[in-house]
Amino acid sequence: MNLAYHGARAQEQSFNITLERDFDSNLAPVDVVPQELTRVLLNLVANGFYAANKRSQEGDDTFRPALKITTREFGEIVEIRVRDNGIGIPPEHRQKLFQPFFTTKPTGEGTGLGLSISYEIVTQQHGGTISVDSEVGEFTEFTVQLPRRRRAVPGRIG
Repeated sequence: MNLAYHGARAQEQSFNITLERDFDSNLAPVDVVPQELTRVLLNLVANGFYAANKRSQEGDDTFRPALKITTREFGEIVEIRVRDNGIGIPPEHRQKLFQPFFTTKPTGEGTGLGLSISYEIVTQQHGGTISVDSEVGEFTEFTVQLPRRRRAVPGRIG
């Protein structure tokens, strides 16, 4: 979260966002590939920053960009939620989000690979799930669920 924040500030010095953390203090260690999960989280956080910043540029002086990460444990499943209060994702785009090269960003601002790579890391390398909930003009929330013990999907590298 902090790494992504400082990266965003380096690109645009006026960037500012409220960061909220709601981490489960009883969360036991989880078997993951740390570099890969970091890649997923950096992508989700960066996308949240982008969406919240975009909404802040719409001219509403009362709007305050915010991003919240929540972790919870549900027995053998660990859940990570990344929620922003940005522009939201229209329903017609949600089914395409995890497809390679699909992007809603202007040309030159996104490759359309971040979410497809994140999907592969979560589902194929870790045997988990990733889903999205969103309301246009209100929020977007990605939910990653991972098994406590990593289970790579057969036939895939991981």
